[in-house]
Amino acid sequence: MAEAHALARDWRVFRRLAGARVRSELQYRTSFALFLVSQVIISVLDLAAILALFTKVSSLGGWSRSQVIVLYGVSSTGFGLADVTLSPVELTAQWVRLGTFDRLLVRPVGSLAQLLGHEFELRRLGRSVQPLAALVIGLVVVRSALGPLELLLLAGAIVGSAVLFGSLFVLTSSLAFWTPSTQEVANAFTYGSNVASTYPVHIFGEWLRRFLLGVVPVGLTAYGPVVVALDAPNPLALPRAVLAAGPLAAVPFVVVAGLVWRAGNRRYCSTGS
Repeated sequence: MAEAHALARDWRVFRRLAGARVRSELQYRTSFALFLVSQVIISVLDLAAILALFTKVSSLGGWSRSQVIVLYGVSSTGFGLADVTLSPVELTAQWVRLGTFDRLLVRPVGSLAQLLGHEFELRRLGRSVQPLAALVIGLVVVRSALGPLELLLLAGAIVGSAVLFGSLFVLTSSLAFWTPSTQEVANAFTYGSNVASTYPVHIFGEWLRRFLLGVVPVGLTAYGPVVVALDAPNPLALPRAVLAAGPLAAVPFVVVAGLVWRAGNRRYCSTGS
């Protein structure tokens, strides 16, 4: 009960801080629009790389172009949602180096909610616009009968992907409490995993498949439900129940990310100045 009360309090604080940031951003509408467009363009380039492959091959691991586009849309939309809500935690290293993280710890509110609210940028939502459009187009083009259950699976895949990528942002950024110069290593797990998750996981080598299915399971959260929903080829012969439940693989990462973040908060000892 106390934990639920704390979460509700943190949500209220985050909402107010984020609202203030949005109002501040909208004071410079041209800058806001240009950044939003730049995020859309970056996403277009990611899709262009996939489409370029299909100028040389007719299928990718047995998957048609439209099936891969649906997978891309599901995974990248989830990543975009995580990017707009939780990627500001990447600035933890900056707050730690400057010693300004102290301000977050002296208030009776969760430090993560405060940090995310202070650094919230609505313009990052552009990262989700193009993948969502690609997903809709892919679903229209793909030749599969999609009923309510299949659409629910795809919606769950988006949520699961968002939760997993968000947890990765928190988990990798928490390393700043021990060594504040590891952002590039963190990017390899967050942005690198996002790129890998937009392709059918069975096309990769065995070691990378094991990593994407067992270590950082981005190969389950989106790939699994898409296989079931579209009845796409499943060369790995994974059980359909496991594939459908793929988004649940994100749950342990939420717990681990929370524990590591709290451990980092206890480890923090300011700048000494």
